[in-house]
This record gives sequence, C-alpha cells and structure tokens, in this order.
Amino acid sequence: MAKLFESGFFNRFGGQQNGTVTDSLRRISALGMKYDDMVIKQSRAIGTTEAQLGGSDFNPRDLMYALALSDVSQKKYIPIFDKDYPSRRDFLRKFALNSEIDWCITTVTDEAIVFDETNYFAYPSTSLLEIKDVIKDDLSDQFKKIYNHFGFVNDTASWQYFRQYLIDGVLAFEIVYDAKGTNIIGFKELDAASLRTDIRNENGILKKVWYQYPDKPGMTRMLYDTQVIYISYAKGNLPSRISYVENMVRSFNLLRIVENAQVMWTLMNSTWRLKMVVPIGSKSPQKARESLGEMMSLYKEDIRIDPSSGEVTINGSPTMQFYKNYLFPSKNGEAVDIQTLAGEGPDMNESPLLNYFTNKMKEDSKIPFLRFDKTQNGGQLTGSAASGVDREEIRFHKFINRLRSSFQEILVKPLWIQMCLKYKELEEDEIFKSSLGLRFVQDNIFEEIRRQEILQKRLELVTAMAGLNDGEK
Repeated sequence: MAKLFESGFFNRFGGQQNGTVTDSLRRISALGMKYDDMVIKQSRAIGTTEAQLGGSDFNPRDLMYALALSDVSQKKYIPIFDKDYPSRRDFLRKFALNSEIDWCITTVTDEAIVFDETNYFAYPSTSLLEIKDVIKDDLSDQFKKIYNHFGFVNDTASWQYFRQYLIDGVLAFEIVYDAKGTNIIGFKELDAASLRTDIRNENGILKKVWYQYPDKPGMTRMLYDTQVIYISYAKGNLPSRISYVENMVRSFNLLRIVENAQVMWTLMNSTWRLKMVVPIGSKSPQKARESLGEMMSLYKEDIRIDPSSGEVTINGSPTMQFYKNYLFPSKNGEAVDIQTLAGEGPDMNESPLLNYFTNKMKEDSKIPFLRFDKTQNGGQLTGSAASGVDREEIRFHKFINRLRSSFQEILVKPLWIQMCLKYKELEEDEIFKSSLGLRFVQDNIFEEIRRQEILQKRLELVTAMAGLNDGEK
C-alpha cells in the first residue's frame, strides 16, 4: 500500500519539513464519533448499516467503524466513488454557458449572496449562543479574520464559489494553519473529485480523515477532518441530481430541440419552395439518375445550426439568399417544369409544445415564473402583508435558505475549529456547535414584508392591550 503523506508537511520533492499536525487538530477530528460500545449495546433495532454487515453476525469493532464511516459518507455526495463524475462535471460547466441556464444560475446566486456596504454577505449568528460576552466578541473577530483569509473582503470570490457550487455540486478547501497549529492562516481550493472520506483508528480512537488522490501514490495525501472543508449539493446515499444545474438538463435540451425546429421551419419557409420536373427523354436509367444527381447537387441547400453559438449557415455560408435565378437549356422542345409549392405546416409562433417545455424548464429552475416575465416587471412584488406574497416566492425563499444552510459550512466549520483551538472548553460543548451559524444579508422583499407584518401585528396587540387597560380603569 502506498505510503500516505500528510499534506503541508512534505515538500514537493519528497523531503520532510519541520512541523506536525498538533494534538488539538487530531483530537477535534475525533469529535462527533459517538458510536461507542454503550450505544451498540443499548440499541435493539437493526439499522441499515448493521443489515449490510449481516444483522447480529458482526464484530462490534467492525460495526463501530462502519457506523462512523456511514455517518461521514452518507451525509454527503463523494464524487470519487462516481466514475462518471469528471465527465459529468465537464458537461455541466459547458452546459452552464447557455444563456438561459446562465441567467437561472445568476438569479439564484444573486438571491443567496447579497453584499452589504462592507462587502460581507453574512455574519455569525450569536443570539442562541450561551457563552460569555468576551468569547462572543472574540468569535466576531475570528470570523472577520477567516472571512478575510478567504479573500472575500476584496472581491466577489464568495459569489463565484456559490455559483461554482450550483454547477459542480461540490466544493472542497484545505484549511491551512500556522506552524504551531493554533491559528488558521489561509485556505486552498481543492479538487473535490480527488478526495475520499475514511475513518482512521489511532490508538483505539476513531478519527475522520480524508485521502486525496488515493489511487495516485505520488500525489496521495492524508488530511484530518480539521484540515478539510467539504460541502455537497446532493446526499450521499440517495439517488439524486448532483447539482442544481443538472436538474435542468433534460427540460432545457428538449426546449432547445423544439426551438431549433422552429428556427429551421422559419428558414425553410422564408424562401420559395420549388418543384422541378426534369425531362430525361430516352436516356437510360443510369444516365437519368446521373442527370438528376447533377441537378440535386446544383440546387440543394444544406442548412445547419450551431447549438453553442446559434449561428445558422446555408451551404457553409452565413449569408441567406432571398431570391434565386434558375437557367436551364432546352433541347427538342423539352424544358424543365418548375412549380412553386405552398409552405404548409404548423404555426410555431404560439407553439403549445414550445410553451410546455419553456414552463418545464422554469419549474426545474425553481425560480418563480413571474421573474421570467419582463412585461410584469420581472416578478415585482407588491402588497403590505406576507400573506399577499406569491406562493412561488415563498417556496423560492425556502429553497434559497436550504442552499445557504449547506453553503454556510465554508465559514462555519473553520470558525468552530478556530474557537475550539482557542477555548478548549468549547470542544465538547454540543450546544455551542449546534447553535453556531450564519446570518445572511437579505434583500428579498418577502423578508421585508414579513418583518413589516410582524411589527404591525405587535403594534395592533399593544394598542388593543392598552385599550383594555384604559377600559378597566
């Protein structure tokens, strides 16, 4: 088995550098591995992982390992186990260049990542944290440092990463520490398709680790879970689309086929369609076919549409000829008969099929229909109460929140690790870990209307209570 080197502690030429993974980082990587003997003994049911191991016929230590591994791998989609992922990702990146898909991605990203005047798109939520005020203040300072280490302050990298997340479905980063292993000093983007999750047994303690390029000995690295940020759009043990963009592939491709049919029909009927009867006289069948073949090669048209650029070419030329002159020789009174044919066919200006697939793509994008309608101000919302907001807007708002809940790990995980390194009492504080989150900057009108409605209800309640008190007096 190839020797695994710890990332960051061996140089590119194979020589060892000074420095090790600190005990604190190793210890934190073991947090959350709560599958111990007591849990196994107290459980009475056979779970999915136990069933795969043969029900009651299993080794307890093997079960502990399997449960711990499933806890890591089944919660997230790991592309290294999907041999088709690299080709699927390349396709999705090219597919996202289509203008309609690009608009959908940009709309969702603009809705999820909103910058304030200081270029922050989120702040740590401390309202539910039951910690000392001094630690709360330090948590805000550490968050700003981590935000700055990512480079989010000076550009739109966070917006770009969220967009990449919607296309690729996975994002991965290495958390880089200083020489002492006590402070985070930066982040390095990793190829998520190169990472494989695993459980490492160190002196009887199970720890989460990641192996990078496990099938390439010269590039293999082992990183503890405290050194990796990994987020995925899909769940590991359920069949689903790997990313937001992949969900629109089928409907968009069918829509493009119908659109191309409409373009082709318009081009074919924008000029006269002619019927030619060519006299062949007493020629042999072979000579007759040759004559007809020559006529077909002279007057046929090859119309093509480039699916990526939309460019139309006729006989290899982008120029369309709107009139044609035909010259034919005559012999012994025989002449070519040319007749104009009517351009019969369906009117595709209002095609039900085109409208169907357009609406289907809109549904798959999860963006409210009104936002596609420019005649209705792109889905502008009006009203004074949240009950007046379109239901599609409410569903879209919930979808954005789901995306944010998974994307926030890009900042929450390093923030939690940094606080645990600085305040060891927070390592085993499950309430602290579960209460730590981000408060995203909002510009959704639904949020504003809902806040106004809540304030209005409170004002009405206070007014009503004041009126009751005055009446009793």
